[in-house]
Amino acid sequence: MRNWSSLSFAALLATLPSSAQPQPQPPQTARQALIEMFVSNDTNAFAKHLPDVTRRLLGQNEGEPYASIMSLLSSFGSRRLLLSQRVETFDDGPTILVSQQSETDKIEVSVDHDLLAGESEEIQLSAHFYHDGTEQPLSVIPRLTFTLKEEKNTWRLIDVTAMARVPLTDPDYLRGLRQQQQEANESVVEMRVGTITAAEAGYAAQHPDRGYICSLPALFSQELRESAADDGSEQPQVYYDPGQESSEWMGYRFALTGCEESSGSKYQITAVPIDSDAGTKMFCADESGMVKASTSGTISACFSGGDVVSSPSDSSD
Repeated sequence: MRNWSSLSFAALLATLPSSAQPQPQPPQTARQALIEMFVSNDTNAFAKHLPDVTRRLLGQNEGEPYASIMSLLSSFGSRRLLLSQRVETFDDGPTILVSQQSETDKIEVSVDHDLLAGESEEIQLSAHFYHDGTEQPLSVIPRLTFTLKEEKNTWRLIDVTAMARVPLTDPDYLRGLRQQQQEANESVVEMRVGTITAAEAGYAAQHPDRGYICSLPALFSQELRESAADDGSEQPQVYYDPGQESSEWMGYRFALTGCEESSGSKYQITAVPIDSDAGTKMFCADESGMVKASTSGTISACFSGGDVVSSPSDSSD
């Protein structure tokens, strides 16, 4: 009499994979090949995924003329990664790579599209930069498109296209671009106010009988400054005004006041945004030489409670 339970158990075991036989690895995807090319520590990984004709042309031997090109291309990814604290790659999903540059900065490489057409696959990537978890606006968004094709059961990189995208209808992009421009304007305006305070200090030292002067054209007049050295004394320093003595510059209105009221013993320089609703900083300074910044919207608040952004000691270091 047959033992049907034993036969059934034996049949079940026969359908299970044998632990003694290793399971075949799934074939590498084009995306995995791209990651291997630029992230692998294997120095041969890059060349492995180039077409045979490319490798023959570029050469593998030290003495061949194109060997340096091969070396440069193969080390590009690893050199960039040496600057990173941590690198993660992803075989699927919207992100292919995350590079942690520092505690606050990281780079994410996103997959914009991944299209398979016959034997070729096109992978488009874009880079995004983050600081303290916030994506930083870029005036131009860089994109790279990699085209790979299977050759001898291996994905080979056959084409790379570099592009720059400027999404002029994206509100977030436009707001970020405007913020970037505002910050750049603030930086140069702060520098100009600092230049004016330095020029005022130099002018008053060379003209103790006059003191400070509330005229940008006169303050930056080389001829007037040089007249103080006609007696053979040391030539005074001549300052250059990046705003070319203009009262309106880089979206700001500059005003130099207080000299006449104090007989040249005091002055005030203010730089106020022409567009009061722009949310940009205003700058102010006086005979102390300290440059302050404020977003309060009033000049008096800038002088009384503004943040000190530079002082005479900063320029002397």
